[in-house]
Amino acid sequence: MAEFYIARKAIVNIDRFSTETMGITIHYKGKLDSVENIDAFCDEMEDIAKSMGWKHTVIDKFDTKDKTPVKGVIIRPHEKSESLQLITDKQGNLRNVFAFEFAAEDSDLTFLNFIKTQFAPVEIHIAVIKLLKYIQQKYISNLDVYDEGEYWQTGDENILIGKIDFLNGAINHLSEVLNSVEFEEGSSAESIADKIEEILKNMKFKKP
Repeated sequence: MAEFYIARKAIVNIDRFSTETMGITIHYKGKLDSVENIDAFCDEMEDIAKSMGWKHTVIDKFDTKDKTPVKGVIIRPHEKSESLQLITDKQGNLRNVFAFEFAAEDSDLTFLNFIKTQFAPVEIHIAVIKLLKYIQQKYISNLDVYDEGEYWQTGDENILIGKIDFLNGAINHLSEVLNSVEFEEGSSAESIADKIEEILKNMKFKKP
């Protein structure tokens, strides 16, 4: 009975992962054109967050003895979006401070930032992209952005909406399928995982 309970808990975790980590995401990385602009960059990002009414947290650890001192602002543009990290180290590199928790601070992962906007209104995704474009024009000319919603690349709101709707449908269908799966009591975690993998392989979606 205990083994079955653990296996069922694993299914819940798989379903939670599938529905909460899937979604349109914006990836970005870059380095300020000049370290002399760090203070101006951080101050303006804070001002923008305030003017937009976005929840935000200011970080200033430049004067600490941290291995990687950082400064900037973490913005939460919507309760259903992830946070937008606009944090720089002393060399002007954008850094992902959340990644410090599981990766070495000099790992490439800490230079890669992302924000998922799948479950927030489409206007939030567009606002984030416009902010990143502004940052590219004024502070980080080498800002590298990959937008899974393709709004950065195309400026086409219809394409963005189509991709969000498609993924919403896929997520809902995946959740329904996994929740409908029945397993015999006593099934091993391995057999449950194999069955779920088989189900996922057989699921087909038509991309927009």
